[in-house]
Amino acid sequence: MKLLGAALILCGAALQCHALLGARRQERAALRELSAALESLERGIRASLTPLPRLLGQRGAGKYADAFFADVLAQLENGTPLPDGWREAAARTPLGEREQALLSGLADTFGGEEDAVLRALRAAAQALRAVGRVGEGRFQIGDQPL
Repeated sequence: MKLLGAALILCGAALQCHALLGARRQERAALRELSAALESLERGIRASLTPLPRLLGQRGAGKYADAFFADVLAQLENGTPLPDGWREAAARTPLGEREQALLSGLADTFGGEEDAVLRALRAAAQALRAVGRVGEGRFQIGDQPL
């Protein structure tokens, strides 16, 4: 009976660890994809002066980035202003709270000068990439290494 209890505890711990590591892998993949997608938006705005909503319609940035942009576009189609839709979509990403706030904060620059939007996109992409690099090669959940 003790052996069975020990085995059940071990299985439970292994399942919990697997779930935590899976969530962290998902978050890191989203960080990589969204940082690359933000850089692509910056390049698209700078090079072609294409409006941001049209750039959001382009796909191929990855599962998480494409889902984020599709969410923003769906909000726009429902009549939600771009900044509000961007914030709502950011809140639904698999990112941590700080990273969601960083992504959401980009909405504050929309409607401003082009240079400010470009700087904000570049800074957010770099910040997301830096967060994704923290803990590479190690197992880490949030700020806590395992």
